[in-house]
Amino acid sequence: MPTWLLYLAADLIVRTLPARAADRLGVGIARLAFALRVPARARLEENLARLLEREPGPPLEAMARESFDNFARSFADFLRLGHAPPGELAGAVEVHGAEHLATARASERGVILLSAHLGNWELGAAWLAAGGTPVHLVARAHPSPWVERFYARRRHAWGVRLMPDRPLWRPAAAALRRGEWVALMADRSTPELGTGRRASVCAWASVLARRTGALVLPAVIVRQPGGRYALHFERPLESQAVRADGFVESLRHHLRRHPRQWSAFEPLPEGLA
Repeated sequence: MPTWLLYLAADLIVRTLPARAADRLGVGIARLAFALRVPARARLEENLARLLEREPGPPLEAMARESFDNFARSFADFLRLGHAPPGELAGAVEVHGAEHLATARASERGVILLSAHLGNWELGAAWLAAGGTPVHLVARAHPSPWVERFYARRRHAWGVRLMPDRPLWRPAAAALRRGEWVALMADRSTPELGTGRRASVCAWASVLARRTGALVLPAVIVRQPGGRYALHFERPLESQAVRADGFVESLRHHLRRHPRQWSAFEPLPEGLA
């Protein structure tokens, strides 16, 4: 079955089944994938071992299994965004570090939003855009153009604009100079660093911030008990404070506090964990 038909089927399930039933089904599929040892499992366990400085073993396997579960629930929540009124999203998110968000907004400068695949990053971008912040999301295109359009429609409905990953520098710099926001996932590498290594996007963001005068705002969104989310903003960073390990310094404690919500299914850039 083509991949895009699976996405349409998942969307239909989320629309027709009660939320708990849809979540249970999604978690069941995630656990089957985990038991089948899909490649993402091995990469996640390796990344967790690096982050937590632990040896591989049953405790890390249990964390990785819960991360698969959380990814399934977060994906279901993303699908629900396509059918939810704006007020419902606002009521599902509590904000921590609101003063840091206010500082970034009041600066009237461009902002590089540095986040990670933690909790439900898609919901966090939608929350910001629905609140009037122009957000350009840098996201790797899905191999299937049908699936890519599926994601694009969901994001666009909430005001999240997609930015092509190649070429990236020129459109990202232009958006920042207009005072808009560019969202980058720091647990991915950028193809434009040109070093031949899997380097953290923080190094790229640091150069971009210096060239455009943009602030860098670290932020993550994590799942809370009961299905609500907590959106955490850290203190905005000037460009000189964002080194290759700047993301680690700002947000490592969030990753270590919520490793069971980290969807680190790809090799990490150097220096991230």
